[in-house]
Amino acid sequence: MKTILFMLYILVLATSCQSSSKKNDAHHMTSSEEYQAQIKSDKKKQAELDLPFRGFNNDKAIRIVAFGSAATNCWTSIEKNKPDLMILTSTPPKELSKVPEYRSVREKVPFMCTPNTEGKSEFIKDWPYAKYIIPQNADGIYHSKTFGTKKNQIQVIMIDRFNNEQKWAWLESEFKKPTALKILTSPTQEREKLFNLIVKTKVKNLILLPNDRPIATFEKTEIKNHGYVYEAFTLNGTSTKESEPMNFGVIKIDWSNRLAELEIRTINDEKVQVLALKF
Repeated sequence: MKTILFMLYILVLATSCQSSSKKNDAHHMTSSEEYQAQIKSDKKKQAELDLPFRGFNNDKAIRIVAFGSAATNCWTSIEKNKPDLMILTSTPPKELSKVPEYRSVREKVPFMCTPNTEGKSEFIKDWPYAKYIIPQNADGIYHSKTFGTKKNQIQVIMIDRFNNEQKWAWLESEFKKPTALKILTSPTQEREKLFNLIVKTKVKNLILLPNDRPIATFEKTEIKNHGYVYEAFTLNGTSTKESEPMNFGVIKIDWSNRLAELEIRTINDEKVQVLALKF
């Protein structure tokens, strides 16, 4: 009898230990899965913070420039055009960093971005290229960069939205630099002052990319005592009209024939407007 009771005790003890072991294994497995999921989540968040950024080739002759608002959703079509440079006419929201199509373009194409914030350190954190070309002691985030060599140079000038005399003095000096073409992002509320400066400096072959109009079109504006300036507007994301699809712009530069073709393209990469600039 004692032997039977002892055997029963051993059986109960073994069953209890086996059950406890299974629970521990299940708990360990759950903890391991949660840990791996957390690692995956942390890596994804870090990847979103560490946006890819393609460096500049200063001596490369720029032949295709894409431009548009950060609110555009045309990234697949933009990439299809294989631009040498992408100009954002507005600062992108943080959530854009999660869009795969945008990240794909960032990996392949150098970007320049229009500042629309007064926070210089925050802008430089998101756009580290600007750290080296914003003028020292600048009271703002305006900056410019020249690409190409000799007679095939293009200058891209990025202006912030905040008006101060230091900025205008800097812009005057930039206009006086000899380049074949100049592209300037410009707030339209400072239009009259800008046109006066254009006349004063006699700057030629200037393409303006205004960053605060809810329309998509080209304008060829004649300035008295000067000549023409060319303006290319893309939707800035504030339009509520369903009839106005998102779009982007392309500037195709033919250096041999000294011709720049400005295009507005739809999200499906359809060319809807064209304007030619002989320089």
